[in-house]
Amino acid sequence: MVKRVVTSIITVAVLLGVLVACGGSDSELAELRADLEELEEENNQKTTEVTEITNSAPEPIIDNAPESVHSASQFDESTDALLPIAQISIILDGAINPDELPYQREWMPASMMVIADDGIAHQGRVGLHVRGNTSRDFDKKSYAFETWDENDEDLDVTLLGLPAEEDWVLQGPFSDKTLIRNHLIYQLSRDIGRYAARTRFVELEINGDYRGVYVLMEKIKRDDVRVALPDGAALLKRDWVEGGEKFIQTTACQDELKVEWSDDIDEIVTRLDSIEAELLIGDFSSVDLGSFIDHMLLVEIGRNVDGYVLSTWITLSENDVLGMGPVWDYNGALGNASYFRAWETNGWHYQNPEFPGDNPNGFCWYEVLLENPEFLNLRRERWQIHRAGPWSDAAIEARIDGAIAVLEPAIERNFERWPLLGEVIWPNDLGAEDRTTYVDEVSYLKSWIKQRMGWMDLALSP
Repeated sequence: MVKRVVTSIITVAVLLGVLVACGGSDSELAELRADLEELEEENNQKTTEVTEITNSAPEPIIDNAPESVHSASQFDESTDALLPIAQISIILDGAINPDELPYQREWMPASMMVIADDGIAHQGRVGLHVRGNTSRDFDKKSYAFETWDENDEDLDVTLLGLPAEEDWVLQGPFSDKTLIRNHLIYQLSRDIGRYAARTRFVELEINGDYRGVYVLMEKIKRDDVRVALPDGAALLKRDWVEGGEKFIQTTACQDELKVEWSDDIDEIVTRLDSIEAELLIGDFSSVDLGSFIDHMLLVEIGRNVDGYVLSTWITLSENDVLGMGPVWDYNGALGNASYFRAWETNGWHYQNPEFPGDNPNGFCWYEVLLENPEFLNLRRERWQIHRAGPWSDAAIEARIDGAIAVLEPAIERNFERWPLLGEVIWPNDLGAEDRTTYVDEVSYLKSWIKQRMGWMDLALSP
């Protein structure tokens, strides 16, 4: 109400200034001055009321996001467009067997060619290795790669219109037989102004062996064109704990995190402990509530089995504001897993009795927030805003249809190479054996999402 009154005051004051400048009549000026005095008196009354309420009530939650590292300004329509499917051919140096590539950071040298629009879009050197904590065991591997110069040194390059960088991921959808789950969730995140890895659909060939449809995507890292973090900020990840100097543990919540980027790891622990202590007594001034809510909504849309506890990125601003995101790894989400009741469209993922399974990390911060009525109100408001726009049923179906249209020329080739339709591939839900065609898989995805969004509409109704 105060905001509306202030807006009215500004409007009347502007009109008064215009009339004075243009020589308005005395009667018009007198009328506007009277209106202005009345509005100022009303504003003073409202301000007094708000002050009295504030002084007698708990301190309200303020969505105090910093200059957001997830800002929509980090990407634009030209780099976020759906392009026709491209082809990537990689030739490994020497006699390296593509099925025996090392896991994690032992880069195997190779040459790469990217073909798009019937022409060579990029040609150069790369280093390649297998990636993925669980997907590394799939027959269809996923890869991380670096782009190199002629001396096999790191080189930022633009690939298929994506901003220039050196670190990339080729994700090979295997258990996700729609081939689009990661792409879709990342798109829905960007649609609400939250950075997520931009993607391109490609067909991959290694040493002349056709490997099927892949999703070329940006690796999450600190960079002006990815997660833009100024000096003094930090990029953290909650995942399987491997040990080592980059892994830290908070004091109050005993949350184990990996510091992916920071100038001073020891200082990060101190800063997180301070924020955590404030959070646990109900002071949310150091929490980017908007990012926490949007991240939660995306986890819950997908009922992501890794949600909150694994593959979870976190930012700490230079001003000590804690934020959630970007989202990452939704291959087993959107009804595509057989544990944590992930196939169900009803209920909150965080309330299912199996959560968080064998990983106790990750939900302490949210547990505190979910006890606060104002946080719940803000979550409800943001849901309503998103559903009225980019997360409407029609908008989501259009995103799915757009991705399928891009993939259409390659779908048959992919499933000739990997004849998985109608098979249960971990972590597939048991119904996967009944979905024997690609159309079945897409129909299931659409139906599941629509039912899931419908349940969340009821749970988050005004």
